[in-house]
Amino acid sequence: MERVVLGLILEFVGLHLLAQGRGVLRASRAFLATAVRADGEVVKLEVSRRGVAQRPRPAHVYLPVLRFRTAEGRTVEARSPVGANPAPAAKGDRVRVLYNPADPADVRIDDVRGHGVTTGRWLVGIGAVILVVAFGTVVSAAF
Repeated sequence: MERVVLGLILEFVGLHLLAQGRGVLRASRAFLATAVRADGEVVKLEVSRRGVAQRPRPAHVYLPVLRFRTAEGRTVEARSPVGANPAPAAKGDRVRVLYNPADPADVRIDDVRGHGVTTGRWLVGIGAVILVVAFGTVVSAAF
């Protein structure tokens, strides 16, 4: 009985991660479809204390604050919602940025990690593995 309950919990977690990953992938692809490239600079790194707490300190993600000039010549400074640990770039680094022309504050670093697609793929992959484990747990409990 405990194995069935464990399998159901794992199934819920796996499905949740799959859904989150699909959402991240969908949002990232929609952003990339309309984004415009520009040269920019990392003006600072903000620390976000997201993620699972780790001992002796909590997990954190570095979110770059980027300054760039739009195609219309407007200077924009905005924080990317996509970060990493280690930091995706250092303060003062020159980077290519992608921004939403309808909302230039919606900005990312133009690299594999900055797009958000990698995060979505990881979530989908981990969710799929957990679902396989959940299925195996439930099937083994039946026998």
